[in-house]
Amino acid sequence: MDRILFKNGALLDPLQHALQPGHNLLVEGGTIKEVSQQPIEAHGAQVIDLKGKTIMPGLIDLHAHMIATQFDLPSQVSMPNVFVTLKALPIMRGILRRGFTAARSVKPAATATGAHARTSCPATRLATAACVSVR
Repeated sequence: MDRILFKNGALLDPLQHALQPGHNLLVEGGTIKEVSQQPIEAHGAQVIDLKGKTIMPGLIDLHAHMIATQFDLPSQVSMPNVFVTLKALPIMRGILRRGFTAARSVKPAATATGAHARTSCPATRLATAACVSVR
């Protein structure tokens, strides 16, 4: 199981009104297992010193244009959904790199391709016309 210990981070808790410095966070297998201001015992874990950088929940984008890969949307109607989705991978990667861990492609782009943007990729929670890993 992959274990990563993030230490010395400033925790952004949406329920608090200020960053909370000096926090440690343990992730095991992609799941947050522990958050503490006290040292966390994590033998064998990869340790990343955040040096005071912010730890925060992933952002959610409810209005993304992931599959609108060109200005002439009606021309995408004749393209196979898989091709449109593959062209959207750079957009999805950009969404992830900006801190969004969940996103939904808005309906007009999905309608232009004849797709339904209700399928999601469980690993990234990005709503797309097809489930494709963007790692």
